[in-house]
Amino acid sequence: MSTNPSNDWNNLVLVTRQGPVCTIQLNRGESRNPLGGGMVQALSSALHEAAQSPEVRVILFTAAGPAFSAGGNLGNIQDRLSEPVGTDGRDPLAAGNRQYGEFLTQLVNTPKITVASVHGAAMGGGAGLACAVDICIGSPASKFGFPEVAIGLVPGQILPFVAARLGLQTARRLMLTGQRIDAAEALRVGLLDYLSDTPEALAGTTQEVLRQLLCAAPEASIVTKRMLACVPTTPLAGNPALPTYLDAASHWFATQMRTEAVEGVSASRDKRAARWVPQQA
Repeated sequence: MSTNPSNDWNNLVLVTRQGPVCTIQLNRGESRNPLGGGMVQALSSALHEAAQSPEVRVILFTAAGPAFSAGGNLGNIQDRLSEPVGTDGRDPLAAGNRQYGEFLTQLVNTPKITVASVHGAAMGGGAGLACAVDICIGSPASKFGFPEVAIGLVPGQILPFVAARLGLQTARRLMLTGQRIDAAEALRVGLLDYLSDTPEALAGTTQEVLRQLLCAAPEASIVTKRMLACVPTTPLAGNPALPTYLDAASHWFATQMRTEAVEGVSASRDKRAARWVPQQA
């Protein structure tokens, strides 16, 4: 396993790599991992490096301390309110808020598979991060909520990512009421994809999900993410985007048939693991 607590990130995140899995850990557990500007920049830089690495196939987000993330950093609110307007006339609060939306956009556009293993509370922007990954795993100790309206704020940057995962009506209910939900409800509404039996079993459940993901062919996973990103919206009947998508999908299918599927089909016939499956998987 390799570790890279880069000085450029001031230890706000801790990056480790074990085989094809890169883990990005939010590393301010003593303050519940607030998503201030420095943390967001560190997350963005770490994500960029992991996405560019040819050895990395899955990017896993975890967090130190008792909570996954309490969301935006409001502990320095007076300092933030006193910041001067930028030379471009832009409100610095708007610029800082927009930074997190840029990170979430980077996250959903990352070709590698992204996973979050959420223990404890994930609130506001922390819950937004959980909604933006491909696969989200939690434990009975996980809690989620969008408390912005209760304290006079709005879920500006996270809203489209939450709505994309949960659907507009569920996002509307949770964001307008500020209701906190437990892990069982998060699983029911689709915020969580997997729920461990106990808090202590979260690591094991996460490893099992990673094992399943790594059994998939690397390029097939990337192409499938690309297809999911451009699938036409419903209703499909009469949708002019559908033929365009199906044409593109047929070419992706043919490319995979001529490349990774040759090994995949051969491995299946020989009753052996394909070459891309890690030995421990």
